[in-house]
Amino acid sequence: MKKTDTKKKLSLPMIIVVIASVILLIVAVFIVQQVKKEPSDKVEVITVSTLEKIINVSELSTFTAVYNGIAQVMNEKNPEETDYYVSYEARVDAGIDFEKIVVEIDDEAKEIYISIPEVYITEVNVDISSLDFIFCNEKANTSTVSQQAFKVCEADVKNESEQQSAIYELAKQNAINVLTALTKPIIEQLDAEYTLVIE
Repeated sequence: MKKTDTKKKLSLPMIIVVIASVILLIVAVFIVQQVKKEPSDKVEVITVSTLEKIINVSELSTFTAVYNGIAQVMNEKNPEETDYYVSYEARVDAGIDFEKIVVEIDDEAKEIYISIPEVYITEVNVDISSLDFIFCNEKANTSTVSQQAFKVCEADVKNESEQQSAIYELAKQNAINVLTALTKPIIEQLDAEYTLVIE
């Protein structure tokens, strides 16, 4: 018996179809890549709600000061006499309420105005382990003296820090810096013609 050659030969039309299919596939891939690279003509509009979403947090402490103070505690029965002095360390945080920020857009002037609210003391934290006493009245040295002194120190540091204008000025400047960092890159990306004004 003779062995027959079972190899199939590809006909010329079949080779042309395969080559044409490969070329079409390469062209299709190239076109898809070019379409992905083209810049989108989609227009993005800067709106007040967009900017408000970017800065949507409530309270933000923008400045922290370390305060060392001495509070004088007077006798409850005789207010002219001092029971003791207490020295303490405290941390004072100042910042703004982000919910009160006002955002306005002037399309004609191409300006975005952000008005920040008034800076206030957001938190006072007295380190209770730092309390150090000097007693003028030894009867005041009771088991509850630390609790009483802690409250007096909190009131003292809050009163003192509210009178320090530098705390408010630095907290305001830091709030401006935070708002600029949050909003300016978005504004530049969406429409570089707009300028940001924060007051």
